[in-house]
Amino acid sequence: MRATGFAAVCTALLLLSGCSAEEKPAAPPAADAAQLASAAGAGTQKARSSKIALETTAEDGRKVVVTSSGLYEGPNSKFSMVAEVAGEKRDLIFADGVLYYHLSDAQVQELKTGKEWVKITADGKDALSAANGKLMTDVVETLDPTRTLDKISKSGKVTKTEQGEVNGTAATRYVLDVGGAPAEVWVDAEQRPVQVVWGKATVKYDSWASDVVIIAPPPEAVGDSR
Repeated sequence: MRATGFAAVCTALLLLSGCSAEEKPAAPPAADAAQLASAAGAGTQKARSSKIALETTAEDGRKVVVTSSGLYEGPNSKFSMVAEVAGEKRDLIFADGVLYYHLSDAQVQELKTGKEWVKITADGKDALSAANGKLMTDVVETLDPTRTLDKISKSGKVTKTEQGEVNGTAATRYVLDVGGAPAEVWVDAEQRPVQVVWGKATVKYDSWASDVVIIAPPPEAVGDSR
């Protein structure tokens, strides 16, 4: 049989079966929150990286939209982010436990540092940290599925499970009570998080095991924001 004939037969069989060669069924539900956290944590560490999209509302009412790449290495996880806060876009990098904020040209002139980056912290007294430090530190924690799964393993309780789809991906949906707060976690066939809804935040993960390299800005490019 010619190759084209073989391909046609394969295509016909796939059509008859009603599925595609790439499609995978959702994973069987975990028995409880601890098992869910363990399985999803293992899936996350195996894939090691993903793309991330987050939408939330800050405590002061500002809308926050973040697109990010994540590299998951436990306490050494890293993120490269573009954050849009109340319509203003900012580039940030979280690496080696430090959150770096990329200054606009106007901010470089205002701070008179001659540097493109500054460090911001949740409790910093400088103007940039006071305005965005806590918000962006909270965003980093929300982006990181390993932190979410750690909280679920400690105080989560599964109240409902069901099979479904998220953006065309077969997934298992878990409805949870985590320390009195409602949450949803969707995981794919490889036990990797696809979507997490918790509080005001919705986080979506895709492109797992993609090629992600995240490096902190060089010291010579980091100035003092004070």
